[in-house]
Amino acid sequence: MKKVYGFHMSVWVYILFMYFTQGTFSFMALNVFLAWLPIVFAELLLKLESKWRWFFISLWLLFFPNIPYLMTDLFHLASLRIYQPGGHFLDDSNAWWSYLLLLLPILLMVFVGMVQVFKIISAVKLQMIQKISGIVLLSVLSSIAVYIGRFDRVHSVELFIHPMTVLKLLIGNWSVGKFQFVLMFSILQLGIWGLIYFLPHVFQEE
Repeated sequence: MKKVYGFHMSVWVYILFMYFTQGTFSFMALNVFLAWLPIVFAELLLKLESKWRWFFISLWLLFFPNIPYLMTDLFHLASLRIYQPGGHFLDDSNAWWSYLLLLLPILLMVFVGMVQVFKIISAVKLQMIQKISGIVLLSVLSSIAVYIGRFDRVHSVELFIHPMTVLKLLIGNWSVGKFQFVLMFSILQLGIWGLIYFLPHVFQEE
């Protein structure tokens, strides 16, 4: 329990720190907050009585794409200009500090959020093929949501404000680029889930 509270406190310290002190990557305060919400909803749906579970499952599904969305923020590392032509790296402590502030929360939030998916699936009585299908479907839907969030600049809350517009973006406006992005980002998420699933088995065998 103390570890859980420590995690949430650390997230909020980071959010406040980024919001009030960081100019370049201040947007990470909002992005990490939005990724923190589905983690909280997942904890609640796993702890509370069954009559509340569907409510929090709905909220979790709605906000879950904010977790893989964080991985697209890695492209902001290019703004640091640490890497120079000729394979040289700049020894700039401020740039490397910004690198840490961007990379660490992304790794942490994505790992915690992805692990929770297994906990939620384990809590639901389904056959193995249904669980696998559910993970594949979640990866595809969240990849579509990440696409419209990154390229169409749509936030999760807009589903409440402009539901029809968001649904049209989710279902329609397909292009070769959108299809390729959704496919590759789905593979990326499935790869992370596969790594999380198989790593414990590898260490057990050793």
